[in-house]
Amino acid sequence: MREIPIGRFGRIVAGEEEGYFLHVDFDAKDTGGYYVYFVDDIDNPSAGGDHWAENVEELHRVFDSSEWQIEWSDRYCDHAVRS
Repeated sequence: MREIPIGRFGRIVAGEEEGYFLHVDFDAKDTGGYYVYFVDDIDNPSAGGDHWAENVEELHRVFDSSEWQIEWSDRYCDHAVRS
């Protein structure tokens, strides 16, 4: 199973939402699951969306079904909770 960084921004270079940026947030407080947020621009987003996964196995299924190829950056979301 590949590693999916929590809280780290990545650019989707292939697959659904190609060209968008994403980051994964672990929602330990409310759901215990994972949110995958994606936006068209990190600093000034004007469009985007999200996916929710109940657990890490489902998170991997979300990534696999979206056929995302991601270039991960060194930048992290200030608000993301890392597991």
